[in-house]
Formats: sequence, C-alpha cells, structure tokens
Amino acid sequence: MFKKIALAAVASMLALAHINAEAQVAFLEIRPPDSNDISGFYNKIYFVEDSFGYLVGEQTLEDEKAIVSFSRDKGKSWEIKAQLAPDRLMGGAFVDEKHGWVVGERGSVIHTRDGGENWRIQTSKVSVDLQSVFFLDEKVGWAVGSNSTVVHTDSGGRSWDILLGGTPSENVGEGEITFLDVHFFDEKNGVLVGAGAEGVVMITSDGGTTWVVVHKSSANYASLAFGDKNNGWVVGQDGMVEATTDGGKTWTPQNSGVEEYLKDVAAADGKTAWLSGDNGTIGYTADGGKTWSLVEVPVTIFGKKSPLKRPVTGIAAFKKKAWAVTDFGRVFHFQLQ
Repeated sequence: MFKKIALAAVASMLALAHINAEAQVAFLEIRPPDSNDISGFYNKIYFVEDSFGYLVGEQTLEDEKAIVSFSRDKGKSWEIKAQLAPDRLMGGAFVDEKHGWVVGERGSVIHTRDGGENWRIQTSKVSVDLQSVFFLDEKVGWAVGSNSTVVHTDSGGRSWDILLGGTPSENVGEGEITFLDVHFFDEKNGVLVGAGAEGVVMITSDGGTTWVVVHKSSANYASLAFGDKNNGWVVGQDGMVEATTDGGKTWTPQNSGVEEYLKDVAAADGKTAWLSGDNGTIGYTADGGKTWSLVEVPVTIFGKKSPLKRPVTGIAAFKKKAWAVTDFGRVFHFQLQ
C-alpha cells in the first residue's frame, strides 16, 4: 500500500536567521505532514548521499503499523509504504540505494534489496524492542535495543545471532538499560549509547560480544553519530551534547545552547554535525562543536507563519546539506552557505 506525494517546485530557498552564528543557512520545506488517509508518525530520517531519502515510523490508527516513506529524487516526491509489519519502526540503515534494513518493536526487522519497493520480514530471534541498526556492508550488521540487547548478522539478516540480552527484563525499570544507537568502525570495533538510571557510552573490540562502559552521564543519551573514525557526538536529555576525538574512548561536554530533549544527531564529517529535538530544535556545528548554532524554522499554520514548535524527531546530514523530519512527517532541507 502506498501513496505518492508530489510537491510543488519552489523557486528559491529562504535564508534563515539563526542564533550565535554569522553564516547563512538556506532552507526549504520539501515534504508536508502526512494527510489523514495515510497518516504516519515518524521517528527517524536518513539520506543516502543527497538523492535517496527515507523516513521510518508507524502508521497511526492501524493494526499493521510499520510505515516507511521514500524519496528517490531529492525530496521532490515521496512514496509511502504502509502496513509492512505489525509493529512500529524505530531505526534504519541503508548501505546503498538498494539494500536496507529497518528495525522496531518486539524484535521487528524488515529488509529490502530493491530500494524499498518490496520488503521481507527477517527473524531477529529477540522479543524486545529494537531501537537502532547499523550495517557495514550488504552482509555485516548489528541491531540494539531494550534490556541491553545486541544482535548481529553476517548474512545480510538471513540469520541473526543474539550477542547480548534479547528477552524482556523481569523487573522493568530496575537496572535495565535500553541501547538506543550503535555505530561500528569495522567488524570488531564499535560504540553504543544507552539510557536507564543513567546514560552510558560503551565500546566493544570483539564485534559486540562484550562491551565496556567508558562514560556515564546523569542525563540519558538518545543518539550518536561519527563523522570519521575519530570524531563523533552523542546527544540526549536537557540539551546534552558530548563529543569524542578518539573514536569514543573519551567524551567532552559541549554547549548546545538549549535545554530541550535532543532526539537525534547526524555527522557530515569530522567537523560538521547537526542535531534535532523537542520544541522545534534544529542546530548545527561546523567547527567540531566549539560552537553550536540554532536554526529557527518558520512554518505556515492556518495561514499564519510562526516558528516551528513540533518535535523534530530525526536529522540527516551529507556534506553541507541536512534534512530534518517532524513527528508527523514534515521534512525540511538545509544547505550551509
């Protein structure tokens, strides 16, 4: 089941004012919120280079909740794939414009080999919610989720192995850690972030079988991103941003300029990264995080322009470009000038 949303061409991009920055950011709304006939709630946005983008989430008021929306023409039109699986989707990974995986509630994994036209359900062997997935290539990948769960495949998902966790906690909330995001540099070395009684950053050097806590925070983490093998960022509660320059071994606080819950971070390179969060928060750095600039996005609601206040649930970055999505699927495109 799908629907194409063709967006009218816009003659020019708008230069936006933002906080604490001298440069300009060009802005364009490239997707309106979903209509009532196929309404989605979206958790993440991803772009493969700048031509192929997709959103993952859930279709509201439906039993078969899993929904993915695609653009293969830089956001000019979007195709909705709905009712793909029973549960809502939380995170995705494409290694190119054809091969992708999306994970979600109750161990859900779906896979495409044709750029999202068709999807197959894979068996993760776990019953907990999977929050994030990362693939090095068409074969090797990992997914992480609730109750300290890590699963791994070296067959493109035809078979998944449980490395850690996999079953719901008997005492929910008592020491349970939800792994929310994961990144691997090669088949042995990776980093993940978790949330529980406190936030944790963990690293592995054996492909995910064992993990070591290298950093803790009183605020919970939500997302991580690396621009290269050394430079990366984590974001989370209370406007928290922390950065690493040694591949995740040590972390240093940075000033995001906000106190909102930051939901996502994306890195274009070792110096450039974008973040998003509650209350319309969108920000970026072009100097490795020494300064973060906030972008105020105007939207038209009932014929009146006002600053965006919806949660910005996902952010994607590529070179000097970025894309952000709100909870109900409004997508913005940004260009650093």
